[in-house]
Amino acid sequence: MKRSTSIAAVLLGLTLVVSACGGNNTPAPNTSGSNTQPPATENNQEAPDNSVEPTNIKVGLVCGGMTPMLTQIGMNDGSFEEAGLIIEKTCFTSGADAVQALVGGSIDINLGSYEHVLRQQKNGLGVKAYGEIYNGVGYSLVVKEDAPYQNLVDLKDTVLAVTKVGSLSDTGLRSGLEAEGVNAEMDVQIINGGSGATMLAAIESGQAAGGMVSEPTISQMLSTGEYRVLYDPPFEYAGIVVMAKTDWADENTEALRTFLRVNQEVYERTQADPQSAVEPMKVEFEQISDEVLLTAIENQLKKVPAGLEITEEAAATVAGTQIELGAIAEEIPFEETVDLTLLP
Repeated sequence: MKRSTSIAAVLLGLTLVVSACGGNNTPAPNTSGSNTQPPATENNQEAPDNSVEPTNIKVGLVCGGMTPMLTQIGMNDGSFEEAGLIIEKTCFTSGADAVQALVGGSIDINLGSYEHVLRQQKNGLGVKAYGEIYNGVGYSLVVKEDAPYQNLVDLKDTVLAVTKVGSLSDTGLRSGLEAEGVNAEMDVQIINGGSGATMLAAIESGQAAGGMVSEPTISQMLSTGEYRVLYDPPFEYAGIVVMAKTDWADENTEALRTFLRVNQEVYERTQADPQSAVEPMKVEFEQISDEVLLTAIENQLKKVPAGLEITEEAAATVAGTQIELGAIAEEIPFEETVDLTLLP
């Protein structure tokens, strides 16, 4: 009875998380006090107004997960506003939709996988990556605690769930299987499992032996004691990069430089005190307990690259998967797709 109750609680929590994500497109309120009247001087004269008109940046991301955590914190705790940036957030349900908005000009910056930069470069469009806030796939394979599987080889002849076949979760799983000599096309069956409650239901019902899950769902599931992570992709992967069209970047260099600097400052502050990020992240995941959210935040911090730099290894891994999928014909030179000169 205890097991059924805890599973039901997780299902309810995940359902609420999924329904709550993606609906907050309003910038966080200004809490910096920049609209208050400046204090008077000793001679009862008003201090000069040295304020600078804030810059608006339209930022797109796939909401519902924590891989863009640094930017999420910065938007929700007022860090960007304090730096003179007003962030207009737009949520998308897929990376492909977000990059289309970027190319079309309805957003200025997209937080997404490096694969989209490569694909746009292949199409002759000027899109580059200017920094990276998450180095990894962002999904781990979760199984029931009492499942007999101890490694990926044990999963032969089973059904495995990914959010969507062809997605980043699918790429991460297939790469792991192939590294262990498991043929992803013949030795296992990979199905669409969705995310949140639908993925949990697939695993719990036995429809799938395991599923690729992202934070904070991973920490939420593990907190029940009824699930465990069987595989966490260990390789470098340029999972969430800060991408923009080159002409926009050229015209808004200082704004982009400030955006990257704030992300770095948020990382340093959160690394020193992970607890400080719980309240800002509750804006994104209000149904997740503080304890679980803190665990998820600490897990995400481990995947933030030093200095927000995209490594050639992380970029090459993405390029390899895209060549294998036929999305690009050959590797595109790193210097043509990445510009790290604006990093702090």
